[in-house]
Amino acid sequence: MQTWIFQGNPDEYDIDAYLASRPAQVVWLVSRYAKEIDVGDRVYFWRNQGSRKAVPGIIAEGIVTAAPELRGEDPQGIQFWRTEGPRASAPQVRAVMRLVKVATSREVLRRDWCLEDPVLRDLANLKMQAGTNYRLTPEHAARLDALWTRTGRDWTRNESLAGLWAYAQTFGQPVSRLPGSPVATMALTIGRAVSGVYAKVMNFRSLDPRVPGEGMSGAGEADRAVWGEFYDATAALIQTAALRSEFDRVWGGTLTDKPPYAEASATAAITTDEADRLEELMLDQLLAKYEAQTAVQPQRPAIRILSARAYDRNPLVIAIARLRASHCCEVPGCTHPAFETADRVQYTEVHHIVPLAAGGEDTIDNVACLCPSHHREVHLGVRAAELSARLMAIRSEQPPISEQLR
Repeated sequence: MQTWIFQGNPDEYDIDAYLASRPAQVVWLVSRYAKEIDVGDRVYFWRNQGSRKAVPGIIAEGIVTAAPELRGEDPQGIQFWRTEGPRASAPQVRAVMRLVKVATSREVLRRDWCLEDPVLRDLANLKMQAGTNYRLTPEHAARLDALWTRTGRDWTRNESLAGLWAYAQTFGQPVSRLPGSPVATMALTIGRAVSGVYAKVMNFRSLDPRVPGEGMSGAGEADRAVWGEFYDATAALIQTAALRSEFDRVWGGTLTDKPPYAEASATAAITTDEADRLEELMLDQLLAKYEAQTAVQPQRPAIRILSARAYDRNPLVIAIARLRASHCCEVPGCTHPAFETADRVQYTEVHHIVPLAAGGEDTIDNVACLCPSHHREVHLGVRAAELSARLMAIRSEQPPISEQLR
């Protein structure tokens, strides 16, 4: 699979309105490399600035479903041309794509971020904004992939942890964003924009009582929790040994100048988000788009190789949690229907009350046995905080399992 950037000139074509209409298929002019673009290739749509001063950068992602060939404009897309001429009306070499994601204003991968990025600063279109298409190198594709899945999302506890480590490395010094600096290197390590890591360092500076009045406000809940975890107010210092140990555990111990690919969980979240946005349309509109799409596009999805960051779970903790609960859901009064596994035991899932991604421990005191419905609800439901509090209370009030067995 290859990855491409397709550029759009907003002076010629209202790309924002076109993508906002969520076309069943995206038909795009291909001016170069037509014979090298294949079905299954990934495409990032880049909006140039134009005379209307649009924010330049990547605004959408698609998958090629029909290779470039001589074809007419998509009937749904003709109305969005701002200029007249053969490019708008006559058959041209065009590729057909399925939309994967359309960015919100918060999710746009901005051109100025690319300009300061150690990997992306030599992208071809940063030097000359021509309305054309070109192939990305594997390194460029990996970096964009990681940024695309994270931009616009709240920072996790583990990302804030990395930001604090960058702050600890730069404390008392000018904070540089240049390639090779702690900020730039951390950005590559965790898959965030350099400007984002710089802002996070400034957020921690605003929390630091040793430098009153400095930094930038905007620290989030995860930042404050991480600061409280590693800042020793009595000694007035960051516990750097403990911080480095936790950073090594979470991020593998090695700062890297090699961009990571997107993680599977982050890519799955993109699909969920796009589905949520599509639900703003009526069912009959969605069905019409689906029928138009399935008439011309392959139904077997393209395969994408992803890295995955996972935690080593202790099987003893899982086994004890299930047996302690007799394979029953521990939410009081659970009435969700259950089913038996092939081993003739009721199916349950073991949930970490304080998530591992939030620094929770993989211990029997931090897990509960849940039915699949309550497990999803405690992660995604409106009652998630209430359910977590109940489970915490159960663990704190219940005698230790060793005493129960006496």
